[in-house]
Amino acid sequence: MPQSTAKNLNKRLDVDFAIKAAQLGVWELDPATNLVIWDDRCRELFGVIERNTLPYEEALNYIHPEDASRVDKAVKTAMKAESGGSYDETYRTTGVEDGKLRWARFIGQSYFDESGKAYRFAGIAQELTLEMEARQREQALTEGRERERQQKEKLLAAVVASENRFQHLIRQAPVAIALFDGPEFVIELANERVLEFWGRTREQVMHKPLFEALPEASGQGFEELLTEVFNTGNPFYSPEMPVQLFRNGQMEQTYIDFVYEPYYDAEEKITGIMVVANEITQQVMSRQHIEASESRYRQLSEDLDERVQQRTQELDEMNRDLIRSNQNLEKFAYIASHDLQEPLRKIQAFGDLLKSQHADNLGKGLDYLQRMQSSASRMSILITDLLTYSRISTRQQAASTVPLSLTLSQVLENLSLTVAETKAQVTLSELPVIQGDPTQLGQLFQNLLSNALKFRQKTEEGKLLNPVVTIRSEEVLARDLPSGTKPSRQAHQYHRIDVTDEGIGFDDKYTDRIFQVFQRLHGKSDYPGTGVGLAICEKVALNHGGAISVVSQPGQGSTFSVFLPKT
Repeated sequence: MPQSTAKNLNKRLDVDFAIKAAQLGVWELDPATNLVIWDDRCRELFGVIERNTLPYEEALNYIHPEDASRVDKAVKTAMKAESGGSYDETYRTTGVEDGKLRWARFIGQSYFDESGKAYRFAGIAQELTLEMEARQREQALTEGRERERQQKEKLLAAVVASENRFQHLIRQAPVAIALFDGPEFVIELANERVLEFWGRTREQVMHKPLFEALPEASGQGFEELLTEVFNTGNPFYSPEMPVQLFRNGQMEQTYIDFVYEPYYDAEEKITGIMVVANEITQQVMSRQHIEASESRYRQLSEDLDERVQQRTQELDEMNRDLIRSNQNLEKFAYIASHDLQEPLRKIQAFGDLLKSQHADNLGKGLDYLQRMQSSASRMSILITDLLTYSRISTRQQAASTVPLSLTLSQVLENLSLTVAETKAQVTLSELPVIQGDPTQLGQLFQNLLSNALKFRQKTEEGKLLNPVVTIRSEEVLARDLPSGTKPSRQAHQYHRIDVTDEGIGFDDKYTDRIFQVFQRLHGKSDYPGTGVGLAICEKVALNHGGAISVVSQPGQGSTFSVFLPKT
C-alpha cells in the first residue's frame, strides 16, 4: 500500500473515532433522490429504531410540530447557491418510534456545481437535550424570580396606593376624622373638617399629643374615654355629647356625635384610635328651639280645640235652624200650592160661568173678564214655577245613574205636541251617563228645549220659521272651561252638553241677567213665560256640581252649555 494512502486511511479512522467519541451523528441529504441518509447516532436522535434511510418529507414528521416549518425553510435556503450553503439549526425531535423528546443541533454545508445546483448536502448532529433542559430550568427560575419581583413591586405599589387612598378619603370625608397614635394619643392624621371643628391649623396640632394641642379638651372626660378604648379595644359611640371648645377667640358650647374606634397593626395589636366626629350644634339648638315652640303651640292648639268645639256647636245649631227653615219653607210651599192656587181656580171657574151664562149681558165687561182670566192664568203659572224653583233650591239631590240620552228622549216626548205644531227639527247626539237627580235634570233640559222652540225667528212677512235645535256633548278639561264659568264642584274633566238653536238670540250684555229670577228680555205679549225657567236651569246645574253658560247674538240663535263633572 502506498505511503500516502495509508496516511489518508489513518486520518479517516481518526475522524470516525473522534466523531463517535464526541457522540456526534453524521447525516446527508441527497438532492438528486431527496433521501436522508444518516448513521446510527442520527437515527437514535430522531427516535427511529431501524431505518438508516428515509425520504426527506417523512423525516420532517419526526421533528416537533412547532419547529418543523422553521427547519424545512432553513434546509431549502441552505440548498440555494446564493445562501452560501451553510446550515445550523437547533430543534426538537419527537421520537415517534421510541417515544422520547430530544433536543439536537444539526450543522451542515451544501455543495454546488458550476451551474449553482446543489449536488450534496451533509453535516453532523449533536444532542443538546441535557443542556437545553438545564437552560429551560434556569430560564424558568429566572422568569419565576422576575414574576415574584414584579408581584412584590405591585403589592408594594398597591399598599402605597391603598394608604394614599385611605388618607385621601379621610381628608375628603364630609365628617371630622382624626387618627391618634399610642397611649399619648399623638395626632397622626387630621382632615380639614376636624381642624375646623378644633379651630386650629394643621401646623398647630400635627404630631402633638391631643391634650397638649387642645388643652381645653382636658377635664371633660375624654382622657378616660380614649384610654378605655385603647386598653380594651371596645369601640365607643356617644350621640349629642356636649363639648366646650375654644373657637373664634372664646369658649363655645358645642354638641358632637362621637365614634372612637381602635385600629390595629399587622400583628393585631392596638396602636391607636380613630375618631369620627360630626358636629350637630345647629341641629340640637334648632331642636331645642322647636321643642320650646311646640310647647307653646301645644297650648295654643288646646285653646284652638276649645274654640273649634265651641264653633262646631254653633254650626250644629245653625244647621238645625237651617233644616227647620227648609222644613217650614216646604210646608209653606205646600200651603201656597193649595191656598194660593184655590182663589185663582175660582176666578177661572166663575169667569167661565159668566162667559157661558151671561155673555150677552156683559157687553164691554166680557173683555175685562177675559183679561182677568188671562192674568189669573199667568199668576197660576208663576206660582207653579216659583214652587218648582223653591223645591230645587231646598231639596237634597237624590243621586242615581242618569243616562242623559234617555232623559232627553223623555223630554222630547213631553214636548212632542209643541215639536209637531212648530215643525221643529231636533238633532240629538249620543249623551253621557252621569250621577244625579233624574227629575231635576229632566226639568233643566225641558226648560232649555222649551225656550229653543219658543223663541223663533220670523220672516220679513212676519211668518214664524221652523225651529232647528241641536243637542250634542263632548268632554273638556277644567282648564278649557269658558272664562267666567265656575262649577260648584272642582273636577279634572267635565261633560259639556250644548243646546243650540237658530232662534232670535239676544245681546251678550244680558248674559248674566237671564239666569236671575223674573228676568225677561221680551214682552209677555210677544213670548209667554214667567222669567223663572233659566233660573231653575242654573240652580239644577249648581246642585250637580256644574255650571251653565250661554253664547248668543241677536238674530243668530243661542247656545246654552251645561257643564257637569265627569265621575
